[in-house]
Amino acid sequence: MITGNAHDPDTGIAVEVGPGGGLRDLVLDSRSLRLGQSGLARAILALVDTATARANARVQRAVGDVSALGLAVESRLEESVEDTTPETWRV
Repeated sequence: MITGNAHDPDTGIAVEVGPGGGLRDLVLDSRSLRLGQSGLARAILALVDTATARANARVQRAVGDVSALGLAVESRLEESVEDTTPETWRV
């Protein structure tokens, strides 16, 4: 199964999503609970965006252009996706 992960060691939040952003796992610790409701929601959504971009990029590498399915990688997140690509996969 193709997934994407993102975590923030400063807030103790970690997420795992499937392609398209379906949440598969969410981990919070005591640091994340100190963010307050709005801060916690913003932090989770930002990590979900990053993890989704990573999952979508993995699907695209595996099967080709998937933009018609709504699985394109937003340009603002492309650098984050490249950070997770192993050197051996790069052309």
